[in-house]
Amino acid sequence: MQQANKPAAQQQMQKFLMIEFIFMFAGLGLIFIISDPAIRNPIGYDMNKVFMPILGFHYQYPILTIMLTGIILGLISSIPRYFFTDWIKMGKAQTVSRAYQQAMRQAMRDGDRVKVQKLQKMSMERQMDQAAISMNTMKPLFVTEVFFFLIFIWLYVFILTLNYQVVAMPWDFDLNIVTTKVYIIPLWMALYTLGNLAVGYFVTMIMKYVDFTYKIKKIEEEEASSL
Repeated sequence: MQQANKPAAQQQMQKFLMIEFIFMFAGLGLIFIISDPAIRNPIGYDMNKVFMPILGFHYQYPILTIMLTGIILGLISSIPRYFFTDWIKMGKAQTVSRAYQQAMRQAMRDGDRVKVQKLQKMSMERQMDQAAISMNTMKPLFVTEVFFFLIFIWLYVFILTLNYQVVAMPWDFDLNIVTTKVYIIPLWMALYTLGNLAVGYFVTMIMKYVDFTYKIKKIEEEEASSL
């Protein structure tokens, strides 16, 4: 039985590695496009016709443009990702992973080689479950990734074509939005990432709270009616 499960586990891991390779390749493609003005600028200018009236505000409020772009992309990515994620299975996998790591540390601390070998054999099955969850979570990104790339290229061109790149922030009233960096990240990209991650996190938490509250209430009603 275990031998029969090995090919299935290997196939699952190969699919997951293939998906990771596709996303890595797409990321490298985005970096290449952004670094080549001959490709980047025509795409950005074409997207400008669509996004400038909606998000660009004709260059009047660049900070608002950056934050809104991050917020919108955070919404677009978090909502489908939520529905494609099996949160129950993810919770079980995380619990199993913590128990596995604790058991492995204890076995290595005790010098129990037999137990270490048994745990190592279980590792493939655990990785297969985690890979299956990750693949389901990444499925909607195949659709949203194209839109994400286009709007990010537009935002990059938008920032470079600002007539006046100096903005005022609460901690400094004279910041160049292009050259100023937060550690190694440009200020505009840090603001975009902040809006994206913050909205994505809070939207996921709210949806999870509403969804699980409804499910728990439904289970309680079913249990009450069966009595």
